[in-house]
Amino acid sequence: MKISKNNTQIDFLIPPFVKKKLMLCVSFITLAFIALFINLYLIVYNNSSEYEKIVLSQRQSSYSSRTIPQKRGEIKDTNGITLAISKKVYNLILDPKVMLYYEDRSYLTESVALVADFFKESIYSIYDIINQKKDSSYVRYKLSLSYDEKIQFEEMINTKNEEFKKDGKKDRIKGLWFEEEYKRQYPYNSLLSNTIGFINESDNTGLYGLESYYNEILSGTNGRRYGYLDKDYDLNTIERECKDGYSLITSIDVNIQNIVEKSIKEWKEGDVGSKSASCIIMNPNNGEIIAMASSNSYDLNNPRDVSQYTEEEINTIGKENLWYNNWTNNCVSFTYEPGSTSKVFTVAGALEENVVNKESEFKCEGKITLTDGIHSWTIRCSNRQGHGDINLEESLMYSCNMAMTDISLLEGKDNFLKYQQIFGLGDKTNIDLPAEADTSSLVYSKDNFGRTALSTNSFGQNFNVTMIQMISAYASIINGGFYYEPHIVKRIEDENGKIIEEIQANVIRKTISKETSEFLKNALRRTVNEGTGKACIIKDYDIAGKTGTAEKLPREDKNYLVSFMGFLPADKPEYLIYVVVDEPNREGEDQAHSIFATNICKKIIEESLKYINVEKKE
Repeated sequence: MKISKNNTQIDFLIPPFVKKKLMLCVSFITLAFIALFINLYLIVYNNSSEYEKIVLSQRQSSYSSRTIPQKRGEIKDTNGITLAISKKVYNLILDPKVMLYYEDRSYLTESVALVADFFKESIYSIYDIINQKKDSSYVRYKLSLSYDEKIQFEEMINTKNEEFKKDGKKDRIKGLWFEEEYKRQYPYNSLLSNTIGFINESDNTGLYGLESYYNEILSGTNGRRYGYLDKDYDLNTIERECKDGYSLITSIDVNIQNIVEKSIKEWKEGDVGSKSASCIIMNPNNGEIIAMASSNSYDLNNPRDVSQYTEEEINTIGKENLWYNNWTNNCVSFTYEPGSTSKVFTVAGALEENVVNKESEFKCEGKITLTDGIHSWTIRCSNRQGHGDINLEESLMYSCNMAMTDISLLEGKDNFLKYQQIFGLGDKTNIDLPAEADTSSLVYSKDNFGRTALSTNSFGQNFNVTMIQMISAYASIINGGFYYEPHIVKRIEDENGKIIEEIQANVIRKTISKETSEFLKNALRRTVNEGTGKACIIKDYDIAGKTGTAEKLPREDKNYLVSFMGFLPADKPEYLIYVVVDEPNREGEDQAHSIFATNICKKIIEESLKYINVEKKE
């Protein structure tokens, strides 16, 4: 040890070998740190692209791909009035990941407070949603907001953020954005509900009616916006454009449809009423449906609403059964025995086969007993006293069951069944609506068609039809014998109104000759003017038609279905109207009055004359 002269500084002597070891140690540590830094540098340098990929992929996954919604095509009436439309709406999306990202909780609290304030809701309910979905970047909070609501909300955000900037803070409203969507709307609510149908909003798929049958045409195709990494690892987007659906132009006339639905509603709520009532109006010269309605209608904008039913009905029948009852289109899905309206087919087939002629006469004694060799049945006429001697025209005018029995026995089962098939009874019409009932098993075949079945079939009992079958067959009776495929859509257009497809009238087959058609039209004119259809006489207009009454199964219950098939003008028909009333609210045989259906038809015609151009009779 060495001490300085003034005794103020002391210097310790370190042996040379210790100094050498210290130097080596320091040098080794220094070299180790240098090597470590070099190694870290090389790792980062060599793998920077991989790290960038990871970061960008995280950005890409948070961006994800977004659906660009297509616009579902519209449904319009023949005059261009919109019956179904898709309007753009906006969904408010919450992004909990973004809201919870910031350590500063004010980003979360300010965003939640703004949402709660705008929608007048509790902030705690919003916090609950965010906490439950904290790992999500996409929570649909408010659906189907209008454009005005969206703008008001965005203005509120901008105002808040401007206040933060004045205080020297950054924007605090984060994790809120809007997505666009189209919502199906039906401007006329319940009008034409059973025919239009509605959509499943979760996947924009049509349910029931035209919405279902033409779903692919109406739907279009959604677009998509994708995120991807290019060769420089930059996040880019590519967009697949959406394709809007095509629109349907129908043959429905809203004015006539309104009249039909109003008339049915008034009947249902009137002094008599019934279990159900339905009506179809067709152009007999091309098969176009002008109006179609049933009493079991519903609000297309709220198809699951059952508030019109009592609590007892809901509990007894069940909500789902009530829904299906409302959604069912009775005009195409309901089967029944047609009754006397089908007598024209019996006469038509016999005339075509020349087993009767216009001068043929029959004797009605009020009943007849038939046997199949084992059993005997007594068949009765609507006139229990009998019509006496009547000719072929009068057999329709007075709706004589005995005359029809005689005609069918002359015609024979082979020819009778042949004309049932020619008129499409037992076959689907292939109308452009879903759920058309199959009646192939509800008509007779040669194997099980005895004399009594032939007799009862001749006046519309013991076989089932649908309304669309009946009116399509009748159209061929009065238009000269041309069976047209019934249809509702007459044209398909794109979003710019360009015609994609014109639906032409489709003649399926020839049913009867022009001579037979003229004879039947004249007989049905006389039926209204002189026979069972007098209730449909309208001053200054030439109306023709046929009444129908069918006793329902089981016969002992004495429940009836009554109907009327009318057309005008009688000589050159332009409108064919079919009304069916199921079980009028009367006891037993008091139900069996076709006048119930005839009065509804008359009311519809009288109201419709304000809108349709029909010449007055001379």
